Amino acid sequence: MCFSFNLNDESYEEAFNDSRENIINRLVDCVHKLEEFPKRFDEVAAGMQLAAKILETNVKGNGKFEASREDSDVPARFETRCDLLRDAIDWQGSLLGGRSHLVGHTRTALDCLRIQVGDDSYAELMENSAASRVAQSVNRQPLGHIVDEDRLKEIEKTFNMLNQPFPNCSCIHNFLPQKYQLGTGPSINTKPLHASHSVTLDFDKNPILTLDYAREVAGFPYFQISDVKGPVQIEVKYTEQFDGLNHVWADGPYYFTNGLSNSFRVETFNITEPGKIESYFIQGGQRWQSIKVLTKGHITLSEVGFVPTIDHVDLDNLPSTFTCSNPTYNEIWKLGASAVSAACFDAGSQPSTWDITKEGAYIRGQKPGPGVNGIDWTDYTMTFSSKIVRGGTGWSVSQPISGTGLLLLLVSDLPDETTFVNTNRTLTPPNSIVVASGYGFVNQTTLDSKLVGSFPVSIDIKEGEWYKISTTLLSRSQLSVDIDGTQVLNISLADYGVPAVSAGGWGFGPYQDQIALVKDVTVHASNGTLLYENDMLSSSILSEYGVRQNTEALCMDGAKRDRLVWLGDFFHTSRILTSSTSRWDYARGTLNYLLDTQLPNGLVNIAPQMGYNNSCLKEVLYSYYGLNDYQILGVLSFTGYLHRSGDLSWARGVWPSIQNQISWILGQIDSATQLVNFGGFLGDAKGTAISAALVQALSEAALVADALNDATSAKLYRDKAAQVSKAINELLWNGELGVYVRSTSSNTTFGVADIAFAISSGVASEERAASCLARLADLKLAPGYKDISTTDSSSANISPNTNGFLMVAAMEANDTAVAKYLLDNLWAAMMNDKYGTGASWEYVAQDLSPGLSLFTSQSHPWGGAPTYVLTEYITGIRAVMPGHKTWIIQPAISGFDLDWAAASVKTQYGQLSVKWELGNKLLTVNVAAPQGTSGSLSLPSSLQIKSIKVNGHKSPSGNSVSLQGGATIVTIQLS
Repeated sequence: MCFSFNLNDESYEEAFNDSRENIINRLVDCVHKLEEFPKRFDEVAAGMQLAAKILETNVKGNGKFEASREDSDVPARFETRCDLLRDAIDWQGSLLGGRSHLVGHTRTALDCLRIQVGDDSYAELMENSAASRVAQSVNRQPLGHIVDEDRLKEIEKTFNMLNQPFPNCSCIHNFLPQKYQLGTGPSINTKPLHASHSVTLDFDKNPILTLDYAREVAGFPYFQISDVKGPVQIEVKYTEQFDGLNHVWADGPYYFTNGLSNSFRVETFNITEPGKIESYFIQGGQRWQSIKVLTKGHITLSEVGFVPTIDHVDLDNLPSTFTCSNPTYNEIWKLGASAVSAACFDAGSQPSTWDITKEGAYIRGQKPGPGVNGIDWTDYTMTFSSKIVRGGTGWSVSQPISGTGLLLLLVSDLPDETTFVNTNRTLTPPNSIVVASGYGFVNQTTLDSKLVGSFPVSIDIKEGEWYKISTTLLSRSQLSVDIDGTQVLNISLADYGVPAVSAGGWGFGPYQDQIALVKDVTVHASNGTLLYENDMLSSSILSEYGVRQNTEALCMDGAKRDRLVWLGDFFHTSRILTSSTSRWDYARGTLNYLLDTQLPNGLVNIAPQMGYNNSCLKEVLYSYYGLNDYQILGVLSFTGYLHRSGDLSWARGVWPSIQNQISWILGQIDSATQLVNFGGFLGDAKGTAISAALVQALSEAALVADALNDATSAKLYRDKAAQVSKAINELLWNGELGVYVRSTSSNTTFGVADIAFAISSGVASEERAASCLARLADLKLAPGYKDISTTDSSSANISPNTNGFLMVAAMEANDTAVAKYLLDNLWAAMMNDKYGTGASWEYVAQDLSPGLSLFTSQSHPWGGAPTYVLTEYITGIRAVMPGHKTWIIQPAISGFDLDWAAASVKTQYGQLSVKWELGNKLLTVNVAAPQGTSGSLSLPSSLQIKSIKVNGHKSPSGNSVSLQGGATIVTIQLS
């Protein structure tokens, strides 16, 4: 099953032989067709194939294009040479509102170019084309005026490889299933799937196809149908763990946030003829997929997969790497790398989930996107016009930007010709209004929802007709709905056990597989005053309702959910990025996005959503005031990234915002105790975890201030860190228990975060650190350590997030036993094939299954700490000065039963690589460091060293060896 552009070899050659004018006019025609009807993706694919040929012809011919269509601005955008496809991404993506099918195909073509000419040639081509673009914009000089003739010939020569058809290359870059099984139900026992293999699903024989992608993937699902006897309806399910295929909702739905993705993990398609079908929505993260034939007939699939909306990375060939003699640890290292690869993505890669048309907003089934207006309003009437295209129309009232509200559906009469056979007529009966409170219409583990009921309406609701719908909510309980002036619902929510709803605005989104148009929205106060009016015909509403495509490179908390930019979660993510994919742009983009939400007092939104304009609407969108300790973790995310990357030029620009954030935190220190006076995720107010985390944040911020020559801030932060550290040791150390306690008011309780941050911050002395780690026995469960000593052990889940903090602390204190236990148990559990996705998890249950059942995010970077811990502590590569200008190699050569370990870290100065190997009382350490950098090799004090040689020359014995940039071999003979 191999994705290919919808253009056969014959038309490929024909396109190549066309005149340049005809080629570009055909591409323009494709774009114009897409403007008229954005779902004609066959034209998109063909257009991108032609764009690839234009690229080839343009470079070979060194010519200039002119288009005959006077109404198009294509010529001005397509004059450039080697970067034509990159321009196509920007121009056409903007034209179509970032419709990522178009952008995805273009990126695929561009990736093919990279593979076919090689990375070095590709980079040089792009560099030269950028120079050409600048020159042409000023002088309109040909490419040959920018590059010397000999070099131009070499560049042109590399493009000869472009004669290969693109379909072969695109297979590499789409996510394709690796295994499959046909049968009457989902099957975990799959067999290898080969690229040329076609699969037939038959309603009477083998109606269900199970597909295993072997790892977490994300993107737009597509299906190439080579034969159909029908029409046939198919139901497609997506899930991270296999068992989701056995559930009616798969592992969804996800109504916590819109997330610029499908809110549902099940969707239905009606197949009437052969061809390619692409889902409108992104599926954010899954390993497993099933396709079920619902109606009499059969279909033959020749291609199935996902058009990627994330990087398609090779985990064995990342810019920063780790390997060792234990294969399990190598796979554990990949868990975090895989998680950030799935949860982080480029700007513009997640398109809007609404289409704006001349008739109004064309909205497919999804969580209603709450608007930014009226978030503190009560007692209003919201009116809109809607035309049901299929199934029903949906909306919300009393809906805050984040949180719960009232959800309503108006269901059509469900005519046979448009209604899928799997439509849930119990949940959404025809000609009814369905009302729910909470997060959604069905419960999903930790997201409570209450189905208030379905209420018949007195009129026949036809599809394809416009209805004027008015919803009034008074006294936070009295709900009524009018349709075309006729009241069809009037209930007291209190009578149905719904407590008084909060203030909030409104949003729009039908239910699963439904489609509706929405226009002419008005809101009136209870006294009749017009408060709001919008015809819903402008693309500006996308930002207002939180469905604008992402404008920054971002990292989410998880690939499939919550799909929020959680400030505190980025602590681990920022460190994983610099130790694996080295996508510093993801770190910068995420931190910029978060800081764009900063209020004047310094607070940063702890979980902004994609889709809104945070910088313009920050005060409206600041909806998370809880978890104030996430402000501290946010500072640590910044300092962690900067220390490893050395990205000082960027840091200077955001430093005032970080200082403002720190100022707010310092204002929360209790003057009487010098402890932080708020609680949060990590622990209690006036407690160890949060106060020690602040000490660590201030200490690391002081190092940033040093690098930025801000001596005043450096001194302030160090002084404050010393004061808080002193207070923790005086007020929160329980000598009888031998541990730092939860808080001044809970002085016999302690937890993982208390111990972890007391050690990693440097608050704990060596003696106290050892004592704390000894008390972990009270928290130890099968796969790891429970968060708090008072938590019921029988029901506790294990958090890889907090245990990740603990792993760092254990390594800082040289307690390899704790770190090894976590690797061998907690993180090893994530590789169980029954549950695994190849990525790190959000929570782990004591039976080693995902801790929140199907709801668990199983591509969650906060669970991927080993990715940087193995690099930084097992191999031992750590930055001393920001960016590894100076570094230390401090390997853990004992405690993990390893014979060797190797890692390489991409720095701004070049690659820093280390490999150590131990055998026959000889320790060999190979270091390859960038020129201009320096560091040291620090050996454990427990080693019995007989002699040391550096590049074959005897060196003074000791536990530290000074090293310079370049290649160095250090051999240590042990006694």
